[in-house]
Amino acid sequence: METKLKILEGRLTAYQLSEALGIPMEMAQNLLNEEMTVEQLDETVKAKINGLETALFNQ
Repeated sequence: METKLKILEGRLTAYQLSEALGIPMEMAQNLLNEEMTVEQLDETVKAKINGLETALFNQ
């Protein structure tokens, strides 16, 4: 099951995602370019991205 997140729709830069999630910028860019999916991330990063999504877009 693929997760679609608003946070990956280009509102944040690869640098911003990299810093917020604690991942390499290349990985963040791959997420934005849809060359990598959220499901491929480790559980810690998945939790961070879901928490950030909730904080930014589910108000």
